[in-house]
This record gives sequence, C-alpha cells and structure tokens, in this order.
Amino acid sequence: MRITKIATIAFICLFLSACVSSLLIGNKLQSKLMWSFLKPLVGFDPNEVNLFETPMIKDRMTALLGDKYEPTMKLLRTAQEIQQEGALFYVASRYAPKEVQAITDKAGMVWNADTNQMAVMLIKDGTPQIFSEQIENAKEKITPVLPKELQTAYDKAQAAKQAIEEKQKALTNVQKIIENPLEATGEAVKQKVDNSIQQKKDEAQQAVENKVNETLPIPTQEELDLDEALKKEAESLKK
Repeated sequence: MRITKIATIAFICLFLSACVSSLLIGNKLQSKLMWSFLKPLVGFDPNEVNLFETPMIKDRMTALLGDKYEPTMKLLRTAQEIQQEGALFYVASRYAPKEVQAITDKAGMVWNADTNQMAVMLIKDGTPQIFSEQIENAKEKITPVLPKELQTAYDKAQAAKQAIEEKQKALTNVQKIIENPLEATGEAVKQKVDNSIQQKKDEAQQAVENKVNETLPIPTQEELDLDEALKKEAESLKK
C-alpha cells in the first residue's frame, strides 16, 4: 500500500515538475502547485520521495543558496520526515555528519504556503545563517517564518556564537596586557591621570575661594543695620 502511494506521489511530482519547468508561473499559481505537491508528502521520508531532486524544489534551492547548496544538502539529506506546522512545510536535518561539536551543524528547508516564500536555515561550523527568497525591487523584505524546531536551533546557535565572541574578546584583552602591559593599560592610566589633574584643579580653586573669604573684613552689626536702612530709604524715594 505504501509503495503504491509513493509511486502515485512520484507521478504527481513528475507531472508538477514538468509544469513548473515549462511554464512561466505567477506566485499564486506556483503556490497552489507547491501546496498540491507538498501536502500529500507530509510524513514521508524526503529521500524516499526524491524531494530534493524535484526541479520545483531543487531549482529554487540552488538559486537561493548558491555556493552554500552542497553543504546544506549534505545536512538536509539526513532528514527523515517532511513535516507541517500551520502554513509551514519543512524538513530538518537529524544530525551532523562529522564529529560532535560545541554547536551542532543543522539545516532546515521551509516553504511558507501563505507567502510562497522558501527559506533555509543553516548552522555550519558554529555560524547560524538564514537565506530567504525575496521579491525583486520590493520596498520591504519579507521576513521568513521558521517552525519552532528550526527557530529554537537558530536562537541557541546565535547565543552560543555571541558568548564565544565575547570570550574571545576577553582573552584577546588579557593577551594584550600580558604582551604589552603599558600599551594595553595606557587608556586606563591616562584616564586616571586626567581625573587626578581635575581633582587638583578643583582643590586649588576651592583653596583660592577660601583664602579670599578669609581676607575680606567681617561687617559689624551696626554696618549691617545701616545698610538695611539705606536700602529702605532708597525704596521709599522710588515711590
């Protein structure tokens, strides 16, 4: 029964592929064809149904990825199931075909039925990237939507990459101090000297003000009373 179903799907794939390769198709028709193509394949092993070699998939993937196509496909061929999450049809690699790493290589291909946009998430040698189809000369880019599995993997890889970069930066600073402590700490020393000079200026200014206040005569109470009377007399004359 399963063999018959696979054979039927394979026939549909060939038929739709022929249509895609022979016609100039607008987004709406292309989206309908992709839906008709992918929907029956959900749950199947993408390698069994030859998903990645179907022209309507391969042509878009090669155009999207360029020189990243082969390393991406090396990972994607480890996928075991075509999956669906809402409007998203996708496949995700199961493991990295090389040694265990701090950040595992992973790839995922996603087709969004709502936008007819194909996107690829690739984590290779610790570097996460997202490639997505865009409308040529469009004012705004279409932000690709990833299924939860791929978005989680991408976010973790981004966080790990940032942590590694910060650690490397800290190690570089330490190395600079070890190799040339004067140059590495020059900025900190300069700042300390500037602060010290400013502090001395402030202290000198305060000392001058204190000295001036000390030399000025302190007025007597009679002088203060006379000054107040003169002020009142001047105010009365103004009236």
